[in-house]
Amino acid sequence: MNFRSAIEAFLDSLQVDHGSSKNTLTAYGRDLKQLDQYLSPKPSKSNRSKAPQKLISPSLSSITAEQLESFLSQLSQEKQSARSISRKTSAIRQFFKFACLELKLNTNPAEQLQLPKLSKVLPKYLTQKETESLIATLSPGLPYQDETLREALKSRDRAMLILMYATGLRVTELLSLTTHSLDLEQEYLRVKGKGEKERIVPFAPIAGEMLRSYLSAERSRLGPKSDHLFLNHLGQPLSRQSFWKILKALAIHAGIKKNVSPHLLRHSFATHLLQAGMNLRSLQMLLGHSDLSTTQIYAHISPEHLKDAHRRYHPRGE
Repeated sequence: MNFRSAIEAFLDSLQVDHGSSKNTLTAYGRDLKQLDQYLSPKPSKSNRSKAPQKLISPSLSSITAEQLESFLSQLSQEKQSARSISRKTSAIRQFFKFACLELKLNTNPAEQLQLPKLSKVLPKYLTQKETESLIATLSPGLPYQDETLREALKSRDRAMLILMYATGLRVTELLSLTTHSLDLEQEYLRVKGKGEKERIVPFAPIAGEMLRSYLSAERSRLGPKSDHLFLNHLGQPLSRQSFWKILKALAIHAGIKKNVSPHLLRHSFATHLLQAGMNLRSLQMLLGHSDLSTTQIYAHISPEHLKDAHRRYHPRGE
């Protein structure tokens, strides 16, 4: 079997057997196809014609550890980030593990590949004041040009942004919500996270108020063509790119200088809950992390909060 065919088998297994998300499949496919291009023999100058030639993928069993090391070394020389190289290394390791187990590959050339050391970067987040400024811009809302849909779009934005900050959902999770995901009476929603794992996430009453307003009076005006909760002006599910643009525009109106992204809201949700006293285990469940070590990166509480906690709990703190 050639490498290219093996990649397709691997991606099929991720989708069918492991329920991997579309984003995961895209990332793994992109990284492995980059390796395939690197390993595929290039036509000699004398054989090059004006018509583009399809590169011949190498056989799976011919790939060596030295070739994999050379590929990763080239990425480093190209000044790609350690995080990017780490992701590609992980994809390669998982692929060859699959090839040995499922495709009867005798030797695993990726067995000794080491992940590059990543510097621990504390997640950035909005302060409480910045968050309040962002939420305040939702009242006037963005100046949508379509007068007939303007109020419906503003209502959608209010419900969407407040729900995201109230729950800490990933943007993909937020935009995948359907009208059946909500329990407005009990104030919780069912979320499908990574690996199709479902979890229950509660939300604050203010988010419930915004959702009721949007669902009762405004969503129908968008002409729904889907049961997705948040729709664009054509009644179709809102895309990640559109959500990003809306968030950016609101941040500019709020006068926030930081690079505001959907994940920054998630970081802010986690940080503010920890600062208010929530324990890491509870936060882990809300965020949908399978490993507590992933949640621990949010434990970057400011010195003021540490000082308050020390005074409160230490026997000689007062």
